[in-house]
Amino acid sequence: MSPPSQASCTLNPASVRGKHAWRAWRRSPRRRLQSMCRRTIQPFIVVLLGLACALWLAAPATVQAATWHVSHAGDDDKGKGSEARPFRTLMRVFNTSNGVVRAGDTVLVHGGGPRYDECDVRLRVPVTLRSAPGPRAHIHCDLDQENTVTVQVDPGASGSRVSNLEISGGYFYGVMLQTYWEQGGPTDQAGASDVVLEDLLIHGTGRDGIKITPKSNRATIRRVEIHSTGQRDASNADGIDNVNGDGMVVEDSYIHDTATTGLYFKGGARDVLVQRNRIENTGDAGILVGFDTSVQFFDLDANPGYYEAIRGTVRNNVIRNTGYSGIGLYASKDAVVANNTIIDAGRKGHAAIFFGIVFQDWDDKAGRPPNTNATIRNNLVVQSGGNCVEIRHSPELGGLVGLEGAPGLDWNGYPTRGGGCRFVDHRPGTPMVGARGDFERWRARMGADAHSVLADFALDEQGRPLPGSPALGAGTPVDDLPDDIEGAPRGDPPTLGAYEGEAAAGASTMQSVPVQPVRGEQGGLVERSRGRAAEAGVLATAAYSRLQRSWHGWMPGIPLMTIVLLGGLLLVVVAALFALNLARKRNITGWLLAWMRQDWREPVPKGTTRHLLFCFVDHYEPAWGKPGLAKERARVARWRRDLPKLCEGHRDADGRPPVHSFFYPEEEYREEHIDRLVELCRLGLGEIEIHLHHDNDNEANLRATLSRFTELLASRHDALPRDPATGQPRWAFIHGNWALDNSHPTGRHCGVDNELIVLRETGCYADYTLPAAPDPCQTRTVNRIHYAKDDPCKPKSHDTGPRVRVGGREEGELMIVQGPLGFRWRSRKFGLIPRIENSDIRAVSPPSKDRIDAWVKTGIHVQGRPEWTFVKIHTHGAEDCDMDTLLGKAMDEAYAYLESKYNDGTQWKLHYVSAREMYNIAKAAEAGETGEPGQYRDYVIARPGYRERARAAA
Repeated sequence: MSPPSQASCTLNPASVRGKHAWRAWRRSPRRRLQSMCRRTIQPFIVVLLGLACALWLAAPATVQAATWHVSHAGDDDKGKGSEARPFRTLMRVFNTSNGVVRAGDTVLVHGGGPRYDECDVRLRVPVTLRSAPGPRAHIHCDLDQENTVTVQVDPGASGSRVSNLEISGGYFYGVMLQTYWEQGGPTDQAGASDVVLEDLLIHGTGRDGIKITPKSNRATIRRVEIHSTGQRDASNADGIDNVNGDGMVVEDSYIHDTATTGLYFKGGARDVLVQRNRIENTGDAGILVGFDTSVQFFDLDANPGYYEAIRGTVRNNVIRNTGYSGIGLYASKDAVVANNTIIDAGRKGHAAIFFGIVFQDWDDKAGRPPNTNATIRNNLVVQSGGNCVEIRHSPELGGLVGLEGAPGLDWNGYPTRGGGCRFVDHRPGTPMVGARGDFERWRARMGADAHSVLADFALDEQGRPLPGSPALGAGTPVDDLPDDIEGAPRGDPPTLGAYEGEAAAGASTMQSVPVQPVRGEQGGLVERSRGRAAEAGVLATAAYSRLQRSWHGWMPGIPLMTIVLLGGLLLVVVAALFALNLARKRNITGWLLAWMRQDWREPVPKGTTRHLLFCFVDHYEPAWGKPGLAKERARVARWRRDLPKLCEGHRDADGRPPVHSFFYPEEEYREEHIDRLVELCRLGLGEIEIHLHHDNDNEANLRATLSRFTELLASRHDALPRDPATGQPRWAFIHGNWALDNSHPTGRHCGVDNELIVLRETGCYADYTLPAAPDPCQTRTVNRIHYAKDDPCKPKSHDTGPRVRVGGREEGELMIVQGPLGFRWRSRKFGLIPRIENSDIRAVSPPSKDRIDAWVKTGIHVQGRPEWTFVKIHTHGAEDCDMDTLLGKAMDEAYAYLESKYNDGTQWKLHYVSAREMYNIAKAAEAGETGEPGQYRDYVIARPGYRERARAAA
């Protein structure tokens, strides 16, 4: 509606009277009286109407809330943001320079097509951001985009709603609620508050799924699924991380497969409610009421005692399969933990219900209070072994305890399965001193759990009690808890756990795996190191402004920046000294200069198809840790079962599956283990080579050991090829403890200075031990394929040697085939110092995309043939902690990435090769062969037969 014109608001009484009317009025006394009244009243009416019109003109026109459409079919230049003519990108809507979105608007993102690859989708005013009707839209921010989040809600956007979207990636977080608050600052400054996050799928984030910063109050998170956090940095990657955000509600959500904790609220967060959620498969804890927070994030006006969580409520949740505590309490006050079902918690340490301690940066001002006045009722713990309840203590800082007073536990259910669980109190002077930690001593000595039940609680797959369960009706009414996780009304008395009703008859029973937690007070999570780096930058800008004002008042003649720069210079010097010391301890100084020269690199002519030769060698030790024969068999059996499954869907440019080179230790030989590996070799999935651990040895014994073992593998198992002229077995080698040719500085783990000669004379053609860093056995020569000439009077003869090159010849005893060695720039110690990249694959260092790219970029090759890139990685594949990585999702994704990025047929061709095949291809390059390297897999050393009759013949 357009405002009225100026003319319509102006009154002009004279314009309605003519000359003759005026004369008639003067002749009539009655009319003169009426006129006098009009003259008295009319001016006031005129003035009032004029003021009203002026106010109408001055007031802004009412603006209706708009709806903006974003679609892949849209156009940022020609689009109008309508459904018929949508924009193409979210940035076109939210970028303030475009002047599009206003408070109260709705932004509809159309799904059904490709994802929206956009970072820092930033809400600055209160809006609704959601998918348009139809398929859910997907917003993704690449993990490599530094210092980004996928969706950020600013304080000025308080009251916003983000709904029905798939959100992934982000260098730091999937969704972040930002803050203006700083400790001691203006009381009216806060974070993004009253924000609703609902019906979202958040996954694949760089770190946390959802990050809530200080004073981002009253966030509501409902019907949200979060999984696969920590894709860039798994050290601090929770599902939901709330630091001092009051009034948060998390309900009806599913959080699973997180790198660290499922959900926590800390830093003094008050009145948080966590209800009706399912939290499963977390790397660290399930739900934490409080945690360890740096002191600058506390609101000391509201919380002078430095409590981490105040009046937090956790109820009607199912928590299953956590690395550490199922539900942990840290410096909490007046917490209520009721009717939760906790299944298989504390696999790495802690307990199903855990009272932790906080250090709060060891700050002198910090309070570090114990947990106080907790109410823990009607919870159901189901596990086999492990700790049900644990109260922590530390002698540091004068003594820290996890609980003040009684535990506050009663009407809970604890398991008897697997011999029952333990109840542990580490506090000095506790009544549990001298007790074995069983339930009866806990109840008798601690005055806790007087009405709790100890039984075998069978559950269905969802966590519901089976019919006739002792959990049914075993609880006590809890205030403000009328229903269960599904909304069913609670009985009187209620059932223990999250579900009120029992499972259907005939429902399958959930299987509980025995819990084997880390023993001892120091075992488990290093709580005090979590989350500080992410939180430290939240208030940096505002804090610097305050410091600058204070500085000018104190020292007006000296610029603050001068002091900052001098301090920074001092820090750089200290950091450099620290780095040098660390480099010395990590044995980096011996090879750092060689790495810095990068002189092994060689340009590849433009337009040349490059070939990636990918070799996976394994220090395969089934008897690692001396676990006994049964465990050894289980380890080998898993490889026999799972390696074919892993390789089934993967093929290289030659149509061949990945191949695994098993370097088997002589000292662990068992006929049955080799037989199982030979079965894999017959399937084309592996080959067997030689591994040896020895110490204080001599030449004669070494020669006899190698001759005996290699002949055994060749004759009994047909697992090694033979020289066609001499009949001698031929094989590749990896030295145990990295100490090839007696290279350890202490003289340990070998003892034979002429080991290279012995290896060659007993049939070895190549060594695959390197890289060894950070072990001191690492050579000065890095990232090369070279020859080693033995000096029988000196150790470590392979430290240097001539490169294998096109047109060259064999020099010395052995070819040394090295894997990539360098630095992992995206994985830094203390957030500053890059870790060593030594091409080792473990659970703690999986084969991520950035690592694969770095291996390829290293460019190891035969000199003169740079288009053939050799990548050799290694592992210790029989160690239980690494098998899920080596035989599961991580390695599957690594092979898929290799096949998608390095096997397009034009720029790259991928070839999976064994250690023997990699040696043969290197020899072919040396001989000047060109073309497809896959045709030279058997160039010098033939493939073993792996005949089934070999063992019978032996």
